[in-house]
Amino acid sequence: MMNIKISKVEESGQEVLVKSNTYEEDDKAVALYNRLTDEYADQTLPFFDEGEKLIRLDIVSEDDAADENKEQKECYFEYSDALLDELSAHIQ
Repeated sequence: MMNIKISKVEESGQEVLVKSNTYEEDDKAVALYNRLTDEYADQTLPFFDEGEKLIRLDIVSEDDAADENKEQKECYFEYSDALLDELSAHIQ
């Protein structure tokens, strides 16, 4: 099982969960995560300054292994309400 989460990262660094969903099929979750990061690649931020408002997209394995062994990927996007709404709409 895999969990995909979308969070808002405030200028203060505080994260606010916007939407989360757990997928029974790992392949389906990974395909969705990869599609979103590819489709919106022009809005990703490989580097960003502290104090910048961002959108964070995470995918985390929900297996029974210890937390430090869980597979996790994250991607950061430039913040906009429209992009946040678009990304959130894909997580069902």
